[in-house]
Amino acid sequence: MRPARSPARAETVGSLLRPAALRAAVARYYDEGHSAVLAEERARDASELRTIEDEAIREAVRRQIACGLDVVTDGEFRRWMFMNSFYDAVSGVRTDKTVSFRNADGEDVQLRIHEIVDRLRPADSPGAREAAFMREASGGFPFKVTFPAASIFTHPLTTVVGPDGRGYTSLEEFVTDAVEIERGLVADAIRAGATSIQFDFPLYPYLVDPAWVARFETRGRRIEALVEAAIAADTEVLRDIPDDVTVALHICRGNFRSSWMCEGSLEPLADRVFGELPYDAFLVEWDDRRREGGFEPIRSLRSGALMVMGIVSTKSPAMETEDALLAQMDEAAKIVGGLDRLAISPQCGFASVVLGNRIDEDVQWRKLELVGRVADRLWGT
Repeated sequence: MRPARSPARAETVGSLLRPAALRAAVARYYDEGHSAVLAEERARDASELRTIEDEAIREAVRRQIACGLDVVTDGEFRRWMFMNSFYDAVSGVRTDKTVSFRNADGEDVQLRIHEIVDRLRPADSPGAREAAFMREASGGFPFKVTFPAASIFTHPLTTVVGPDGRGYTSLEEFVTDAVEIERGLVADAIRAGATSIQFDFPLYPYLVDPAWVARFETRGRRIEALVEAAIAADTEVLRDIPDDVTVALHICRGNFRSSWMCEGSLEPLADRVFGELPYDAFLVEWDDRRREGGFEPIRSLRSGALMVMGIVSTKSPAMETEDALLAQMDEAAKIVGGLDRLAISPQCGFASVVLGNRIDEDVQWRKLELVGRVADRLWGT
């Protein structure tokens, strides 16, 4: 097995396209319309599903290492969607709510998401099982386990009371509870062997999108207060994580069937996010600068942190070229003060939900090989 670079220079964000056999097994296990394991599903025999997951994960790990990545994941193959390291771990949710995504064709794409209908109660710790399996399956190669960013719990349109009135008296009460539960889940994963934890989908892209800002302000929410709450949650979730565990924040703009939720430059929040938050690395989407803005926000990157440039698209099957990616990395290096402060990755996962983006597995692996080759040219093997 080749050695991994440290710090990691070639990353994958997390999710991979599910093989056909795994998708079929997931469909047999979950009730239609469910995007989390709900109470009525927990008692079902999952042995067939687990066997198929195990086989698919071992193959995915092997291929990620062969692509030249420096840290690997289990492809999130044990989850219906990326947030399920949290929502499969608690009771008190249902999946009847939908949200809208946008795509390059101007279509409105609907996704079922989690809705709080009762006070959350810990019911499982799936991230710990993921970590325990990956500790063995990776053969000692670096791997990471992902969780939702704590600040997504602060989304001001979050429903925290069920139809019968059970739940939380305020969003703030829910956030306090959710962050504390997630801290416990992260601790479980670390005890099971995880040495790298990534937090996905923080609130910040909503807070620079003019359409979302208008929605929040129409409901009487001050953007400055939302920023403060988000920063506080994303800081608090890190409390008591050991210093030898790498923590990263993936700034995602939404990823479902090659569509997105948020647009706009991160520049207005760069000093707060990249300059203050105590994460070791920030994985940021920059696959389409027309809607995401330029690289200028990385000027604010605090000393000691790494900026992982998400410049390889998981939304489009079009293949980037090495030369074009190298030119973008050079541009970023000039802004941030050198290649030693950078790494490269895809802009997001390839399948944040089981359905996956509008590309195929061959393209997925070719793109990951491309990430590995660019890292080799920039930082050596």
